[in-house]
Amino acid sequence: MKYVSEAITGILITSLFLAACAKVGAPTGGVRDSEPPRYVGGEPENRSTHFSGKEINFWFDEYIQLKDLNKELMISPPLEEKPDVRIREKGIRIELNNELLPATTYTINFGNAISDLNESNLFPDFEFVFSTGDIIDTLAVTGKTLNAFDQKPLKDESFLIMLYEDLSDSAPLVKQPRYIGRANQYGLFSVNNIHPDTCRIIALNDANGNLKYDPGSEYIAFLDSFLVIDPATVKPLTFIRDTVRIIKTEKRTGRSGNQAKVKPKTDTTILEGKKLNALNVSLYYFLEETDEIYLDGKKRESAEKLFFSFSRPPHDSVRIRPLNYNPVSPWFVPEVSMKGDTLVYWITDSTMARKDTLLMAVSFTAVDSSGNFILRTDTVNMRYQKPEEKSTGGRRTRTSIVKDVGSAMKLAASISNRGTQNLNKTLIFTADKPIAGINPDSIELIAVVDSLNVRKDFTCTLDSTAVRKFRLGSEWNENTPYRLLLKPNAVRDIYGHMNDSVEIRFMTQKAGYYGRLIVSAGGSHYPLIIQVFSQKGNLVDIRVIKQPERIVFDYLTPDKYTLKAIFDANGSGGWDTGNYLKKRQPEQVFYYKLPIELRSNWDLEVNWEIID
Repeated sequence: MKYVSEAITGILITSLFLAACAKVGAPTGGVRDSEPPRYVGGEPENRSTHFSGKEINFWFDEYIQLKDLNKELMISPPLEEKPDVRIREKGIRIELNNELLPATTYTINFGNAISDLNESNLFPDFEFVFSTGDIIDTLAVTGKTLNAFDQKPLKDESFLIMLYEDLSDSAPLVKQPRYIGRANQYGLFSVNNIHPDTCRIIALNDANGNLKYDPGSEYIAFLDSFLVIDPATVKPLTFIRDTVRIIKTEKRTGRSGNQAKVKPKTDTTILEGKKLNALNVSLYYFLEETDEIYLDGKKRESAEKLFFSFSRPPHDSVRIRPLNYNPVSPWFVPEVSMKGDTLVYWITDSTMARKDTLLMAVSFTAVDSSGNFILRTDTVNMRYQKPEEKSTGGRRTRTSIVKDVGSAMKLAASISNRGTQNLNKTLIFTADKPIAGINPDSIELIAVVDSLNVRKDFTCTLDSTAVRKFRLGSEWNENTPYRLLLKPNAVRDIYGHMNDSVEIRFMTQKAGYYGRLIVSAGGSHYPLIIQVFSQKGNLVDIRVIKQPERIVFDYLTPDKYTLKAIFDANGSGGWDTGNYLKKRQPEQVFYYKLPIELRSNWDLEVNWEIID
């Protein structure tokens, strides 16, 4: 019994000891790694000269991974054949597949491709540089590339920055560049390790990846003059390319004071800038408008509706003709989009509309391979799939006539029931089909003044640019309840359908709710198109000035507004794009963001000198 008791005691002591050990030694997960990989060395070493090999190796202080390498990797000057890039443990091996240029500095930029293996901490914008000659070239070109129309970067596209030693106009269309770089999501770029030279520079969203400009299908930006890049023209600057999200750790002590919890926290840090000797430029990209035109879409959603879309607005009128039916003329009502690149033909010949298939000849002015204008005719099949209906036996059958969706036309108003109407706006009604006429005698507009219903005068006008719209306007009383009644048959479409009874109750806005923006605009170029945009980017008002002028924008709701000015150089009444080979830049655009919010019953005055 003595020995048994001693054995049991020993087992208990051992079990307690092991339990205690297990408790003390339990993993807590540790502090999350938030540091990116560090470069530790290479063969050859980064920024080496007299390189003549076929292989490059370099290493980091931890295991790494490569993501989106085909998209992120950039080699300048570009190589005709892409190198083979592989990960080897904590390093990267690059095998070159073509001859290198003599006395040339090469820059291999990995963009956002490199990160550590475990936590994906990014090591952005890593550059490996070497020279086949005696020196490493150290000059650079930095800057930004933005949309010429709205001065925003094209975030969904990757813009390449290309520098050419060949100064001919055709070089970007037929040759690859001498140096190349990439703009980031903010439009910022830096092309580094350039030797002294005179270059042509362009920015390009190289959609097909051929490192050449394809007019009309790719965005381009260019400077009017060449870049003279030498030690006398560059300036020292610090180029900050990006910000990066870093995972930090936050420790919290529990109530017992024994166990610390580690909570990951995301923070944004500005990356350390590069010290460069650079020229800094701004490039504004645009898409050329070409003369080439083609029919790129067609559909027949309803029996009487023929829809056509074109690659650009037609040069002149489009003519359509049915080939398998001889209609009574005129047989359609046309509807043209605001841009003019889509056309809808509403068939008014009921027999023609009943045909399942219409074979249509669409004729329009196009451009041949020599650039000459010709008349082109496309033959298209416009088939309407009639709706299926259930028969009394439950089986689906095809209807033999155009299904009538109801005799009442559909009307949508610009104001909702119980909504608020601005004092300077008209009510806009949109029908589902072209409007043939309005009967004002079947419309009542009532204002409730001192509990009395007062009939108000109003005007009804068809929209000359939109065949399915009409406007109803009045001299609105401020802060007043209104009732608008459209009796049955007040509006008629081209097919004889009438509206059902429509009643809308609404309230007009208080006059004191609005503010006024008074802009004293001057500049060095005229005419200027001055536009006012809300904080959400909606166009609120527009004016055209031909000399310095004091403009009053009234009836503005409280908001923080932005002013935009377009130098309408050709007097077209809108913004016009550029043309690279014709050396024509897009029309200049200027922005002015109001420093404060416009409030109710305010007059906010702004002096805006619009200069280059």
